[in-house]
Amino acid sequence: MDMFDINQQRLRFLSIVDEIRSALGYSLSKEETQIEEELAMEMMYGGFDFAVVHSSRNSPERILIECRFGPLPEAREQQIMLRLLNMNCALAELDASVFCLDPDSGDLIYTLGLAIDGMDGNTLLAKMTEIVWHGRRWLETRFVKDEDRAQESALNLSALA
Repeated sequence: MDMFDINQQRLRFLSIVDEIRSALGYSLSKEETQIEEELAMEMMYGGFDFAVVHSSRNSPERILIECRFGPLPEAREQQIMLRLLNMNCALAELDASVFCLDPDSGDLIYTLGLAIDGMDGNTLLAKMTEIVWHGRRWLETRFVKDEDRAQESALNLSALA
């Protein structure tokens, strides 16, 4: 990809960011950026922290959505991580999304790469809304079965005694 194409992708990313900011009532960015910089739009949406990242060096034709779901509960951590790894296999085949852990905070992060071409602010916002739904499901279930959650609650109650 030549420098002209990379610049066009960056301008497209900035346009998408402005569309989302406008739709959500945020002020538009007046900041000048350098093409070489990695840019991230960080915001709270649906109760979750999001970062939408564009890198001119790494896949300038794509953006990366990162959504912070929060920490893994200490009880059943191994079972939950095994479930997340199993889900990663299916998600990678479905839409190339994956779960990862932030090494500093231990937070679970949902990531999804998307092509910039054909995208607009509404498309990105719809995808972010879908991710919020997954985040709420995470908070409610930790992606484990009901009987496993009941066992987790029982373990927590016995720890308090």
